[in-house]
Amino acid sequence: MIEVNHNIGDQAANFSAEQCRGARAMLGWSQDDLARAATVARQTIADFERGARTPIANNILAIVNALERAGIEVLPNNGILLRKSS
Repeated sequence: MIEVNHNIGDQAANFSAEQCRGARAMLGWSQDDLARAATVARQTIADFERGARTPIANNILAIVNALERAGIEVLPNNGILLRKSS
């Protein structure tokens, strides 16, 4: 798990590459899809998911926010949940 600046929010502070990959899989999204939704470079997603580098805090927050808008809930202890649509 990659720890980032805690000022960006609890859900994003300990967001992991595994959560990112899992959330994309739950949504059926490619790295390109997530990059577009989060307005970050696809390479940022690819590098993060393979553990090559830690994105800056603003990019982590953008990724988490994009996933949450799509229905993913980021949980403590490396968890994720796909919320049911109403």
